[in-house]
Amino acid sequence: MSVAAQTSKARPGVWAGLFFSNVAVIAVLHITGALEPPAPYILFALNFVLLVPFLRATRQASEQAGAMSPALRAYNWRFAMFSAVYAAAMIVAGNIYGSLAEGSPLLWLLATVPLVPVLGMIWTMYRYLREEKDEYLRHRATTASLVGLALVLVVGTSWGFLETFGLVPHVWNWWVFPAWAIGLGIGMAFTRIPGDE
Repeated sequence: MSVAAQTSKARPGVWAGLFFSNVAVIAVLHITGALEPPAPYILFALNFVLLVPFLRATRQASEQAGAMSPALRAYNWRFAMFSAVYAAAMIVAGNIYGSLAEGSPLLWLLATVPLVPVLGMIWTMYRYLREEKDEYLRHRATTASLVGLALVLVVGTSWGFLETFGLVPHVWNWWVFPAWAIGLGIGMAFTRIPGDE
């Protein structure tokens, strides 16, 4: 089998599915109490390693379809870098948290450390939308962002009502950005690229 034939079978959806499945399993284990902090945070952060093959497969599929622009290439690199920093920040914060005294002022700093790469990822999306010259690719990214927003709104609102009526446990609000990113990935994976069969 040639290299071209092998890369043509590379599907971003496989890596995205594995990433999302892991997120779901980690969330269920955390919510049910089978995993106690900091284990869920560490596992969630380590799961970001799957974004590397996902981004490679996405890039290959986009290049094969002729839908890879310089702006999109820069966006992918920046997003991957901020994702890696986010994963590292979650691991570090999760490990340090237990060693700090309750009410310590350092907890405020520690709690905001993962926010810095989140802001970086948001800036990355904004910059991509400003730099992208191809209208179709810009539309595709905007649509994917809206899919992420829809996921956050539907899941957050649904969970909020279920929690209000005592049907599900309370979940910390830091899930919002990862859920948006998951929706963004779903939106990008399922938006047609020109030339897809």
